[in-house]
Order: sequence, then structure tokens, then C-alpha cells
Amino acid sequence: MSVISDVSFTRFGKRPEGLLDLAAESALPIVRRYGKDIDFIVFSNSYSGEFNDISGANNLISTRLSMDEVPSLRIDNTSGSGGSAVMVADSLIKSGNAGSVLVIGAEKMTGYPTRKSTRIIASLLNSEERSAGISLPSLAAFMTRAYLKEFDAPRESVARVAVKNHHNGSLNPYAHFQSEVTLEEVMASRVIADPLRIFEFCPVSDGAVSLLMTSDENRDSFGKDHVEILGTGYSSGTSSLSYRDSLTSIGSVRRSSEMAFHRSKLTPNYMDVVELHDMAAILEIIESEDAGFFKKGHGWEAVMKGETEIGGSRPINTSGGLNSKGHPIGASGVAQAGEIYLQITGKAEKRQIKDAHLGFSLSMAGFGNNATAIVYGGAS
Repeated sequence: MSVISDVSFTRFGKRPEGLLDLAAESALPIVRRYGKDIDFIVFSNSYSGEFNDISGANNLISTRLSMDEVPSLRIDNTSGSGGSAVMVADSLIKSGNAGSVLVIGAEKMTGYPTRKSTRIIASLLNSEERSAGISLPSLAAFMTRAYLKEFDAPRESVARVAVKNHHNGSLNPYAHFQSEVTLEEVMASRVIADPLRIFEFCPVSDGAVSLLMTSDENRDSFGKDHVEILGTGYSSGTSSLSYRDSLTSIGSVRRSSEMAFHRSKLTPNYMDVVELHDMAAILEIIESEDAGFFKKGHGWEAVMKGETEIGGSRPINTSGGLNSKGHPIGASGVAQAGEIYLQITGKAEKRQIKDAHLGFSLSMAGFGNNATAIVYGGAS
């Protein structure tokens, strides 16, 4: 079994630093404490070439950290890179190929016109749909319309996800957005892809997060606060939305979640805190259903009842989610694991929930092209 023993965040947002500087900022506190015991580096990053004109970024960051002889690799799985990186580190440790792994997630994405950034990110979509002008925001709009119609959900329910997550982000010192928004402000904000508005999408962000992962038997050498990886699951699906059976369900999310819960010998009902991939607000609702936390078509009701708030029965995206915390793509899934670590070890400060012992994260690539689900538990 592997455990997370330490975490270090940079502030997310529009940062003046370069990609390698951000990665080093998050990693150095862990390296200074435990560098001599780290024997592998996994670097989660998707767009170092497109945004930063950098290749071989994993070796460059190793040099920046004065760890040239430590083997490393770069994980590029678009917006699911971070969850994939944690899964790979877990596999390296369980297989005996590494004793302690430094997982770094980083992305530098700002400084480009929004249209160019959208075009770069949309390159993960099917070429036929992309040539027709489809983008990830437009796919989220299609999904929102389909969900509201199929389940007779009020438009307000989607907006309330953004209200909740901006509140949570206001409590997170690492979040891109640290101000609350009202329901009225969300509904009056600029339309991005009808019916979704700007507050219902994540921002383009820079930032980095690092985790120290080690084997269960070696954990006593790495502090006293540890969180176990109890189960991982992963699945893929078609990248073409037009080929899917439903616009209101994501097969890769459902299958990866089922696998993670099966391997952990737990069920969704046991989870105390949950981090989901809310690139758009509708995704939090649909993923919460596909992951098994609510029945299909009832996720919106949970939002309206306050069940997904920090003080609710099923807290989701206590970090602020991608919606408020930000979405530096290579860092996002690593940040999810970092938030679960903070919650379970009681270090989440103003956003700390009561009695957090078990957690779950869902890191998704593209628009459900693939997904990685992880179940976590406090180390005994």
C-alpha cells in the first residue's frame, strides 16, 4: 500500500513565473525535508510544448531541483494528467520499482489570448467535431441543456454549484478566485456557451502542487501525517460526444469509480469528502451521480438542499474545485489529492470539515475521454 506523506502548493492564478519556477516552488519544501530519500519523480504536465516551448520538462525540473540522477517521467493525459500521475506513483511503489516518489503537477497557461488557449485545449477532441467549431465549453452547454430537460432540473441548480465553489475558494489561500459570488451575480454574468455563464466555468490558471508518496512500511521516516491510497480505478471512453449513448452520463467516470470502490472494499456512502472535475458547473452534478454519490437525475436536488456544501452531508469540492481554485491542467488532479490529504489530516483550516476519515477524487481527461478515480483513507 502507498501513502501520501506531504503536500506543498503554490498559489493558483495568473503567475509571472515560468513553468519550471512554479514546479520548483511547490517541490522544494518537500525536497529540502526528504530529498535524499526520493528515488523517483513523476511530473504531471500536459502543455509544456504548446504554451511554454519546452520539451523534456521532467528532466529539466530534476536539474532545477539538483536531482539529476533521480529517474523521472512526464505524464501527459490532458486534464486528467494529475490523477494519472498519482496512479502511476502508486503503481511504482506497489510494484517495488520505487520506494518514495515525488509527484509534481504544474502548468503555465496564462499570457495567451483566450481564443488561442481554447483552441490548444480543444485539440484533444475528435477532429470532425473540432472542425465543426466544437470546444469544451460548447460541449458543457450541450450537456447542461440535455440534463435540465431530461431531469426537469431548474437552471438555478447549476448556478448554485458555482456559488458554492466560489464560497469554498474564498476559504482556500491557494485558490485562483478568493471572492464569493451570489446567485444573482452568476446568473447575470457574461454568457460563454448558452446557457452557461462565465462564473460557471473554471479560469485559465498557472500553478503547481507537489506530493510525497511512499510505501506504507516506510511511512514513519516521513513525518507523522499520512493518508493511504485505498483503491484506484481508471477507464476510457470515446472522445466523440456524438458517438455516446447519453449526454447526461459519462461512462469513464462511472466505470473508474466502480473500480476504485471495488478495490478499496468501500462504497460511496462511506466517503466524507469528495473532489470532482468541475471544468464546468454541470460536470460536478453529473459526476456526483456517475460516481455513485446520488441517483441519476438527483444530483441537482442535493445541490439545492445544501448537501454538497462544506457543512452538508456530502461535501464536494471543499477546495473550491476547478471552478474557483483554478485549473492549471497538469496540477489539477494532484491538487485534488492534496486537498483530500489536508482534509483527512485536519490541515484544511477555514474549510476543514468535521470527522474527515475517507475521501475520493475524480480526475478526468477531456470531456470524459478517460478518468482516474482514487479512494483515500486516514493511516492508522
